[in-house]
Amino acid sequence: MFDFNAKIKNKCASLLITGIFLFVGVAMPLVSATNTYSNKIGWDIIVPDDYSSIQNAIDNANPGDKILVRSGVYKGSIVIDKERIYLRGENKFTTVIDGGRNSKSTVTITSSDVTIQGFSIINGDGEKTQWDTAGISVSSSNVIINENLIMWNRLGINALDIAHNLTICNNMFTDDSILLGNYEYTSFQFTKESFLHTIVNNTVNGKPIYYYKNQDNFTVPNNAGQIILVNCTNGTIKNTSFTHVDFPVSVNFCSHCIIENLTVDETWGEIILLHSENCTIQNNTASHIIYGVCLDYNSKNNVVRYNEVSNNYGGIVVMTSSSGNRVYQNNIHDNGVGVFLLNKSNNNHIFENDIYSNDIGIKLEKTPFDNIIENNMIRRCSFDAMSIGRSYNNIWDHNYWGRPRITPKLIFSFKMIGGKIPIPYLIPGFDWHPAKKPYNF
Repeated sequence: MFDFNAKIKNKCASLLITGIFLFVGVAMPLVSATNTYSNKIGWDIIVPDDYSSIQNAIDNANPGDKILVRSGVYKGSIVIDKERIYLRGENKFTTVIDGGRNSKSTVTITSSDVTIQGFSIINGDGEKTQWDTAGISVSSSNVIINENLIMWNRLGINALDIAHNLTICNNMFTDDSILLGNYEYTSFQFTKESFLHTIVNNTVNGKPIYYYKNQDNFTVPNNAGQIILVNCTNGTIKNTSFTHVDFPVSVNFCSHCIIENLTVDETWGEIILLHSENCTIQNNTASHIIYGVCLDYNSKNNVVRYNEVSNNYGGIVVMTSSSGNRVYQNNIHDNGVGVFLLNKSNNNHIFENDIYSNDIGIKLEKTPFDNIIENNMIRRCSFDAMSIGRSYNNIWDHNYWGRPRITPKLIFSFKMIGGKIPIPYLIPGFDWHPAKKPYNF
C-alpha cells in the first residue's frame, strides 16, 4: 500500500545523493570563481556587508532596491514582501539559500515586480508539512525567476493561481520543477492567465522542460523532463519516461490532446488535466506518485483508459466539478484509494476497471453526484467502497465485489473519528444487481 511519509523520506534520500554528485561536479570551477562585485556601485544593499542575513536586508530595503548577496550559505527561509526588489546572487553555484526543511518554502514572494537571480535554492520542505512547500512560492505577478539552481525542495516553483505574468527562464532544476495554478488557498480564482507565462530554457535533471501555450497540432519531443501545455488543441504527448520531477505532465485549458505510452514513476505530482476537455489519457504506467491520473477543476468529456496505475496515494482521481468523463478498462491496484471522486465531480462514468488490493477501492467525498459506477471488478481492498460525508444520486450497478453476491451491496457513508477511524453512519447507495461472477476484461 502507498505510504505518504515514506514517499517523502525516499525523495529526500535521493535528493541528498543527487546533491553530492552535483556539488562534486562543480567543485573545481568554483575554486577559481572570481568576485565580480568588488564594490557597491549599482547596488543599494550588499549582504553580508550591510546586513548579515538576506531577510534583514529585505526588511530594511525600500521598494525598488537592488540587493546583491555575496557567495556563501544563508540558512533559513526568506519572504520578499516589497515591490520591485531585485535580489541577485553573486554566483548561482556558490550563493545558497538553504530553507533547512523547516516546513516553509525557502523563498516566498508576495509582492509584484520582483526579480530573483543567481542562487542555489534548496531544502524547501519538511517531514510534517503541506504537500506544496517549495524552493520558490509565488503569490504575486510580474515576477522574474532567472538563472537559478533549484534543488531538493518538495516543489521547485509553486505558482499560486493569483500569480500572473511570470517569467521563468534559464533555471536548472534537480528533482524539482514547476507547478502553475495552485488554487489550494485562493478559492478557485484561476483563469487562463494563471497559466500563461513566459517559460523558456529551463531543465530538470538535465532534460528540457517543454512549455507550450496557444499552440495547435503538435507533438512534444520525447526527451522531456517535464511538459506543461496551456490553451492548446490537438497536442500529443507520448513515449516518454518521467522520474524525480514535480507534476511531470500538466495540461491546462486544453482540448483534444492525447497523452499516451508514458511511464511515470517516483515523481511528486501526477498526470493532471485542469479545465481541459475531450482529451485522451491511455496506455500509461503511473506508480509511486501522489495521484496516478487526476482530472481537476471543470475538466469535461475526457477519456481515461488502458492505464496501469499502482502504488500511489490515489490511483485515478476526478475532482472539482469535473464532469462527463469516462474512466474504463484501467488496471488500478495497490493504491491508498483506487478511484476517488470528490469536490462535486458529477456525471462521470466509471466502468470495466479492475480495482484490487487498494486500501479503499472507490471513495466518494465532498458531494460528488450523478456518477455511474458499473461493471467494475472491486476485490481484495480493505474497504471496497467508502463515502465520506454526503453524496447524491450516484448509481452503482453490476459491480463484482470480490465474491458472488445474491443480495444488494450496501454502500456505506462514514464519519472519521479523530481523523483516522471510519465509523459507518448512513447508507447513501446500493448496488442492486451485484455481479455473480468475475469479469474477464
